[in-house]
Amino acid sequence: MSTSTPRPVVVVHGDALADWVVAQQDEGEPRPTTGPKWQDRQGEVRQREIPGGTRLLTRLIDEVSDDNVFVWSPTSSWGHIDWFDERISHYHATLAPFPETEKVEDFNNLQNFRWRISDDQGISRRRLCKNHDPEGDPKCYGLNEPDSADLVVIADAGLRFYEDHELPKAIKDNKENLPWLILKMGGDGMLDRSDRLRDVIHEVRDKVILVTTADDLRRVSGLEIARGTAWERAASDCFKIFESNDRISQYRFVVVSFGPAGVFLFDRVGEACSIFYNPVKVEGASDFWLNGRMWGYTSTLCTAIALEILENGTPLDSPVVAETAIKRSVRRGLKAMQEVYRNGFGPIVVKRDDGQTEFPMPDFPTSEIKKVLHIQDSELANDRNIAEGQVQSSDINASQMFAGGLDLKETARQIVYQGAEKALADTNIPYLKYGDVVTVDRREIESFQSVRSLVKEYAERTGTRVRRHWHRKDARTPVPLSIAIFGQPGSGKSTAVRQVIGSIKVRDKEFTFEEFNLSQFRDPSELIDSFHLLRDVRLQGKVPVVLWDEFDSFFERPLGWLRYFLSPMQDGTFQEGKSVHPIGRSVFVFAGGVASSLDEFQSQVESGVDSEAKGEDPEGNGKDSEAKRNFKEAKGPDFLSRVRGTMELQGIDKRDDDPLWVIRRALLLRSILKKESVLLPEGQNGEEAIDRDVLNAFLSVPKFNHGVRSMRAIVANSSLLGERFFSKSSLPNATQLKLHVNVDEFLGEMGG
Repeated sequence: MSTSTPRPVVVVHGDALADWVVAQQDEGEPRPTTGPKWQDRQGEVRQREIPGGTRLLTRLIDEVSDDNVFVWSPTSSWGHIDWFDERISHYHATLAPFPETEKVEDFNNLQNFRWRISDDQGISRRRLCKNHDPEGDPKCYGLNEPDSADLVVIADAGLRFYEDHELPKAIKDNKENLPWLILKMGGDGMLDRSDRLRDVIHEVRDKVILVTTADDLRRVSGLEIARGTAWERAASDCFKIFESNDRISQYRFVVVSFGPAGVFLFDRVGEACSIFYNPVKVEGASDFWLNGRMWGYTSTLCTAIALEILENGTPLDSPVVAETAIKRSVRRGLKAMQEVYRNGFGPIVVKRDDGQTEFPMPDFPTSEIKKVLHIQDSELANDRNIAEGQVQSSDINASQMFAGGLDLKETARQIVYQGAEKALADTNIPYLKYGDVVTVDRREIESFQSVRSLVKEYAERTGTRVRRHWHRKDARTPVPLSIAIFGQPGSGKSTAVRQVIGSIKVRDKEFTFEEFNLSQFRDPSELIDSFHLLRDVRLQGKVPVVLWDEFDSFFERPLGWLRYFLSPMQDGTFQEGKSVHPIGRSVFVFAGGVASSLDEFQSQVESGVDSEAKGEDPEGNGKDSEAKRNFKEAKGPDFLSRVRGTMELQGIDKRDDDPLWVIRRALLLRSILKKESVLLPEGQNGEEAIDRDVLNAFLSVPKFNHGVRSMRAIVANSSLLGERFFSKSSLPNATQLKLHVNVDEFLGEMGG
């Protein structure tokens, strides 16, 4: 007589939600809501309820796991949910059409759009069950709860579920044979709640996998995780939390989600920290929130972990087995979260077999998640949208976390030979690419992302973050969005602005770029002429992006141009004689020509403050205080108060505290070689086009006298016209080299 294998049991418990969404086509101008037959002039709307909380978890685990897995939840017997049902919390949101990806260019084809959340309308919280009688109210407590389980999943969103519910029997009454427990926890005060769940969870912590989000941890008093930063900074902040907070690090595994951009994994037993991330995205990337938002990421991640535990077939008591399994599940979960964002709540329109289009109901992409969670390990390992880094301490940099074991000099050579995308594809070094601009520097990544988000939101909402409702009669004139960019001379500030902002795709909006060098202006009337030119561009329906180069140059006095920009930046107007003219919606980018960094620009204030604080200038009459007064008189503080974002390009000189300087130099060198020669045809490996010793000199010399301009000058002065090979004899003579580099060091590195 054969014996059948026991059916795996999963218990899903905790806070349940009914997520109500309203989806409406975006038809531009609002339609009239009065008059005859106004009903016929309204856009088509779809409204439906989508399971949330434990109801979504139950649905996901049930649909992605094998048919023989039994998934039980108190919500299993609930059936249909009404919008007025007070025994469940109701969340409300509005959906709108958003591009499937940022690469969409045809905004007239609705097949390129997906439903995503545009506005949160709020939540109505459930009322507590009155009689606390599980047999008397199945809507509250469910029916036929299993006494034991192979896996328990609890969702604790702070909706007071365990104030009127008992814990799952599989945990409360089964201390001898505890199952693994996935604890999805979030909401305000997630670590400070006091209920029956906290006591039991502490007792079984060795088999608990805590899954939470970076945003939820940020809402805990005393915890800090930088938002929208480069991955090494985010990993460092998470590591500090695990080092210092026992309420989090007590669990066997802790999984911190940064949405579809990345996941942080802490293994208490293995004392290991790993971060899984998209190497070309950061948390809060504009295409992860300005193109609509999604929920369900954490439930998707929990489902991936649950599926791994169910399919593993072996208890995860072995540290090696457990670590391998959880890492694999986190990678799959991150891939699935990326798919959740890409698909949204489904397409806006679909084409039927008869060629007609229809307007489908929005729904959570369960079937797409199932496909991702069942892909082969080999396919997942080759996915270039997921990389892994190891975190050894909170004091880390990018080269330690992502480039450990890499020969950075050889990676830099390959960047020059092949380009950044090919050379970095086999590394874990995160980078961002906008057009021809590629960066691996954390500070540049953060500033590029921040500015890009500012500009995209400004263009889409027709205003700054402060003033979004210009259609109102009492609204002020639209004010320009002001951004400052700093960097060494010749570092490519103009190119960075054009590529980073030019890569933004906004429906029905077109950016046009203008550039004015203020050091060449001799009279304020030339500035007035520039403002008139911007107005002409606005009349064409375009959004002008104007680069005010060398805004910090001398005009009548140091920083003399600043005072002429205060009114345009603050009020969106300029004065010509007695007439005041509006400028209109535009983006002002101020490029520093004297100062190469924001700190250097601000140092005229800070130096005075520091000297007086140290007692070096107690009377406040010294050189530093004079610089401080001059800065104020030039309206420096007033100018900075109107700037909404900054971009700062890093230099290419050798720095002991930043091993990735050689990668930055290689990126710029390849760009210069492509513009100044025919050595690097697109799509071909340039290894046979450059003498290895020559390339070594460019990449190894500690410093170029004038930064990027010196490197460009050496290439431009080399004998490369029509040449297909950059040899040693192609270089300028020593006299010319001396203008731009230490000749002995340069020639010495050529033999290195």
